[in-house]
Amino acid sequence: MNVIDIKGRVVDENGKPVPGVTVAVKGTNKQTITNEKGEFTLAGVEATATLTFSSINMEPFSLNVSGQSEIIAKLKTKTSELDEVQIIAYGQTTKRFQTGNVSTVKAADIEKQPVQNPLLALQGRVPGLVVTQNSGVPGGGVTVRIQGRNSIRSGNDPLYIIDGVPYPSQLPTTGNDGVFGTSSNDGNGNPINGYGNPLNYINVSDIESIEVLKDADATAIYGSRAANGVILITTKKGKIGQMKLDVNLQKGWGKVANKWDMLNSRQYLDMRYEALKNDNIDLSAQSNTDANYYDLLAWDTTRYTDWQKTLIGKTSDYLNLSGSVSGGTNTMQYLISGNYHKETTVFPGDFNDQKGALHFNINGASPNEKFRLQFTGSYMVDNNHLLITDLTRAAVQTEPVAPDLYNADGSLNWAPNALGNSTWANPLVETLRKYKNVTTSIVGNTILSYQLFQGLDIRGSLGYTRLLTTDFQALPLNYTSPENRATGLRGAVYGDRDLNSWIFEPQIVYKKSISRGKLDLVTGGTIQENNSEAGSVVGIGFNSDEVLENKTSATQLFPGGQYIVKYKYSALFGRFTFNWADKYIINSTWRRDGTSRFGTSSQFHNFGSIGGAWIFTEESWIKKQKAFSFGKLRVSYGTTGSDQIEDYSFLSLYNFWSAPGLPYQNSIGTYPNGIPNPYLEWEETKKLQTGVDLGFWSDRVIVNITHSRNRSSNQLLPFALPSTAGYTYLNRNFPATVQNTTWEFYASSSNLKTKTLEWATTVNLTIPKNKLVAFPDIETSSYSTGFGGVIIDQPIGIIKTLHSLGVDPSTGKFHYADKKGNSTSSPLFPDDYTVLMKTLPRFYGGIQNSISYKGLELDFLFQFVKQLGTNYSFNSLARLPGQFSAGTSNQPVTVMDRWQKPGDLAQVGYFTTGYNGYMTSDESYVDASYVRLKNVSLSYELPAKWLQAVKMKTCKVSLQGQNVYTLTKWKGLDPETQSIYSLPPLRVLTFGLKVGL
Repeated sequence: MNVIDIKGRVVDENGKPVPGVTVAVKGTNKQTITNEKGEFTLAGVEATATLTFSSINMEPFSLNVSGQSEIIAKLKTKTSELDEVQIIAYGQTTKRFQTGNVSTVKAADIEKQPVQNPLLALQGRVPGLVVTQNSGVPGGGVTVRIQGRNSIRSGNDPLYIIDGVPYPSQLPTTGNDGVFGTSSNDGNGNPINGYGNPLNYINVSDIESIEVLKDADATAIYGSRAANGVILITTKKGKIGQMKLDVNLQKGWGKVANKWDMLNSRQYLDMRYEALKNDNIDLSAQSNTDANYYDLLAWDTTRYTDWQKTLIGKTSDYLNLSGSVSGGTNTMQYLISGNYHKETTVFPGDFNDQKGALHFNINGASPNEKFRLQFTGSYMVDNNHLLITDLTRAAVQTEPVAPDLYNADGSLNWAPNALGNSTWANPLVETLRKYKNVTTSIVGNTILSYQLFQGLDIRGSLGYTRLLTTDFQALPLNYTSPENRATGLRGAVYGDRDLNSWIFEPQIVYKKSISRGKLDLVTGGTIQENNSEAGSVVGIGFNSDEVLENKTSATQLFPGGQYIVKYKYSALFGRFTFNWADKYIINSTWRRDGTSRFGTSSQFHNFGSIGGAWIFTEESWIKKQKAFSFGKLRVSYGTTGSDQIEDYSFLSLYNFWSAPGLPYQNSIGTYPNGIPNPYLEWEETKKLQTGVDLGFWSDRVIVNITHSRNRSSNQLLPFALPSTAGYTYLNRNFPATVQNTTWEFYASSSNLKTKTLEWATTVNLTIPKNKLVAFPDIETSSYSTGFGGVIIDQPIGIIKTLHSLGVDPSTGKFHYADKKGNSTSSPLFPDDYTVLMKTLPRFYGGIQNSISYKGLELDFLFQFVKQLGTNYSFNSLARLPGQFSAGTSNQPVTVMDRWQKPGDLAQVGYFTTGYNGYMTSDESYVDASYVRLKNVSLSYELPAKWLQAVKMKTCKVSLQGQNVYTLTKWKGLDPETQSIYSLPPLRVLTFGLKVGL
């Protein structure tokens, strides 16, 4: 028998070493594991033996020795979803070995959606994540919640990390908001226009993947910044290969997807005349100069205008052009990309939002690959020339008999009465307001690393972010009604904000294979400083509309809102991960945080987590079964925290007081701003999660089930003060505890896979529950009163309301149940407010299908939400049916089901110009659940042989749709926004061409 000693090396398809591979001699008990360099040795092996190579991440491989003493084995990487790389805090892993709760959305799915905020690409795709689009205006606000709402009042936004650098979760105000009485927020406080979510300033085309970190195992290493979860955004990097040029063009259009059935002219007039009759008002005895009767006596009642078509019915234009150049060698890779985006609105006029972006990445390494450098940067300029006032409310509420928008000479029609007074505020007057907003976003990170010896690296990263905004808004003289222009003043506000931050994080990374185990250690520190400055200047007394942008042309200038804030943060952190035999995994993290938002006695706090996973299908006693191809149990517990309150709350500060006409003797005064509280402490969230991950039929079907229970305590809340204190509130900690429990279900299936045809499906479902677990002495606090008070064992945001008994058939008045259940038309507050309405989603999720045949690919995503919403048939828009105030009096057609005579069984009380007993009740809320065809993408990639003649590498044409169709019983413009103050998400259709050279 010829016996030899074998030395070998295992590499992947790219020639890179593969550590942790089990190398065994077939038919014997002899085996070993490759080291960090992929090397192995086996002594005393028969020259004719067969070696088998196995690893969870690689395809099984066999090799006949054939007398060779030196062997190189090349393995193929498994294509299972379980082995896809997942980015985590300060590192990466795979789904197979992940001990935490992390969801990933790749560029392939992001690029199929014509959206300009990357958060919108996550809707319906991630269990445990709720993303709500607050407005369909370009750059509109987006609300994000990961596994529910943890805080009663303070910030609930997640932490955003872009290429390792923290990015703002909210935009600071410029002091320019609401100066002229119309805020840049809608009536529900939802940001519109340029004041939306900061992620609007990140170019979607540059993103490689987005990871959503949810449990303590995944987030605790970020400490106090991660109580509400973490969203990691990784941008595209250069790759080894020849230089490649990619160009992508998308052209499309957007429309309001749904029209709300409002009263036409005949119905509106019937409502008004009936209201006058019910109130015994003789219309012939009224004057056409009385503002209460403009619609009936001063306006042309034969007119009809479809205001939804007129004010929000235009087709918006969508243009997106991007290009990139990339390539590199083993020691140097690069990527440079650019993007231009322009989007108009559905409002009248020439309004648009334009963005220009640059992105670059350079990866370098020394010849021996011990020293590495990575430099990544993203730059965007957003020019916002949008209408500052959303016209959706006017489109819904303006009376169908309202005057024409224009006079015969083309000027705006103010419809003056006999006295020369305007009888309405022409909605197009808002198009005369001048508004410009320019925002510059910069994100950059430099990472240096050096390998001291095999397995030990030292690295340091220096990151920088900046959001710089300048904006201008003005009221020209023609914004004022004609009768007031003689005494009116032109005015303008010039605002700016500058939020910049730098962060330095040194780290030590150690990796070691120990027998059949793999050890991974990370330790490091964080030093971060945020600087925020914002302010505005108010100018009045301009002599011409043409000089409004020039502040020196004002006769008077006054400082508006101004502030300068510095926030400092520091931390030490570490992570310990040990994987034994790809079977048992333990992961532990810790962090000690320091913040400048608390006094010296509470500036520092410790956070940490421990998580474990057991891949039970690697046990010898279960490997022979055929039910599972993969099975893993995981559990984690840990703490995160929050310091999301106003800066300097623990100090006694003074503010400057100044406004137009108010300085005393030309001096700016100061006044104390709040009572200091040096005893403020961190909010703390304790997270417990358990889960099971299963694979079936060689991992063709993957199922994940996760249960989480998060408890947030030591709540940071404003404490209401008596009026005699001179201040309205004091920030302090309350011993209240908010609990969120969540069931998350995720399944992916490769339904069909042949050489030419593939069909895959993913499904996710989340069942959340939120409640206030404890709040000692809640009865004596301000949080137990009012419509939005909190209640033990009930969700945060619970609404206390009346129980409706409907319309009294004998009187036509709304009746309600008092606390004893008796009928009354005059319920008492708060005694009779006994019904609790839960408006948080009951469950939500999505279903995605991807079908490809040769070069043709079809992908479609359905999003679904089960929830309650506002019932506008009962919850009045601005006026009760029959009341009138110009521009706000139209009603949904459902109000025609009203009481007219004794004995009528109606949903709506009698029409009146006064009051019919209507009050908000449980009947003001209705099922607002919906199923939405969120995205459809159809593409065709031309065969390579067709492209050779024109020297192209790739060419793909595509058709994409967003918010294509919504199935719902809810009555209104959109069940997601449920607002008459903001534009609903638009239905967008785009055609695309992507070329690779």
